Formats: sequence, structure tokens, C-alpha cells
Amino acid sequence: MNFAVGREEADFGESVRAALAGHRPPAWSPGAALDDRDPELSERLRAVGLAEAVVEGHGFIAAAGLELGRVLAPLALFDELAVEHAALAAGGVARYARGHDVALDLRDEGASLVALGAARPAAAVDSQGFVRLAVEIGEAAPFPELRPWAAFHTAYYGGLASSALSLAVDHARARVQFGKPLLALAPVQQMLADAAMLAQGLELLAWEEPEDPWPPLVHAGEAACRVCEIAHQVHGAIAFALETPLHGFFRRAHATRLFTVAVVSAARGARTTA
Repeated sequence: MNFAVGREEADFGESVRAALAGHRPPAWSPGAALDDRDPELSERLRAVGLAEAVVEGHGFIAAAGLELGRVLAPLALFDELAVEHAALAAGGVARYARGHDVALDLRDEGASLVALGAARPAAAVDSQGFVRLAVEIGEAAPFPELRPWAAFHTAYYGGLASSALSLAVDHARARVQFGKPLLALAPVQQMLADAAMLAQGLELLAWEEPEDPWPPLVHAGEAACRVCEIAHQVHGAIAFALETPLHGFFRRAHATRLFTVAVVSAARGARTTA
């Protein structure tokens, strides 16, 4: 595998990072159905060429996904780049449905356009504007090209894991227990070492362009969730507090994994039956 990052891709990553400067995810409350889209942020990302990243090549997609994941940026632009004028849906749930009349529902037997008029907001653990589809059968539609979408999400998981690990390390340095920082305790060191191995592996995985994008995406979701779980263990009960930033990465990793697993299942099924 060749993990060398080209100068152009690195420069693009820096441009994306600059566009994300100052971004703060919106407040979340349990049981709420929220949508974290930020029109101003979307315009800044488009201005630095996020849409063009899809056609420029895998390295540009990876650079963008990693940076967006590190700051919990909205995932809406990823869906918009994959499907125009419709929300993306899989597993009976549409994501970022606000402002759309229809959703492109991905199923094992193919894709179909489903009206969203009767859809109901879904109270979720994350702010991705989920709604539950009410209409089972819609108009048949072409299955979208999702390789760039899968690459974005694989990289995004790497960004989530990187930030969750950093938060855990910072907490372990600052928190004193039994007369010494948590970071000095062997069990904590072992947990953080495991998380670091997974997080660094995810970042390397993001840069590698696979022949089949689905296995890396499945692994990335599982690994990012595990890193967030370890970070939660290191933080202890304080990680449950909404005032702490870790809960956002934990929620985003787990909620996104549920959706991407549904997309992967539909994509594989559609490929098999084609």
C-alpha cells in the first residue's frame, strides 16, 4: 500500500481546514429530531472546491472527509454530491430530508424515488435530519454512483476517531486519580494505545483507494465506534454530560454507522441482483 499524500491533496486539506475554522456543532438534546446543516459553512466548503473533489480524485475526497470528521461538520454535503434534488434513504430512513419532496430509497432490488410528504421526523441520537419513510413503493430510479460517497464516509470516520482520541488523551493528562494523572496508569495507557492503533489505521485507510469501497467503509464505522467507546471509558461518567465535546463524536460515529451499514447492504444487494 502506498500512503504518500501528494502536495495538492495536502494543500486542499489545509483549505478545507481553513473553511471549517470556528465551526461549532449545534446543541443537541435527547429525543430531538434535529438537522445540523449550516448554509454558511456549506458555501465556504463549496468555495474551496468540495464538489470538485469528487472528480479530482480519491486523495482529495480523503483530505476533505478527514477534516470534516475532526470537527463534526454536517454530512449533508456528502449526500448532496451523491444524489441531486433528493434526500438519500436506506433502511426505511431518509437523511437530511428537510427541503426535499422525495427521497432516493436504496434497496437490495434497486433504488426508487419515494415521496416524503407523509414521512415523520425520527428522534435520533444525532442531528442528521432523519425521517422515517411512510411510503413503501415509489418510482424506480437509477442506483447512484456511491464510490465517492463511501470514500468520504470512510475518511470522515477517521476524522471522528482522531478527535475522540485527542479528547481522551487530554482528559487522561489532566485528570488526577490515586495521586497521579490517569495517563500514568497502565490500564489507561493500554486502552489509549488500542484506540491510537485504530485511529491511526483509519487515517491510513482513508488515503488508500480500494477496488471495493464497501469493506473499508464497514470496518471504518466499527473502528470509529470502538475508539469513541474507549474514549468514553477513559472519561468516565463525565462523558455523558452534554457540556463535554466527546458525546458529539460518540453519537455521530454510532448514528452514522447505522445509516452507512444500511447503504452498504443495499449497494451490495443491488450489485448482486443486477
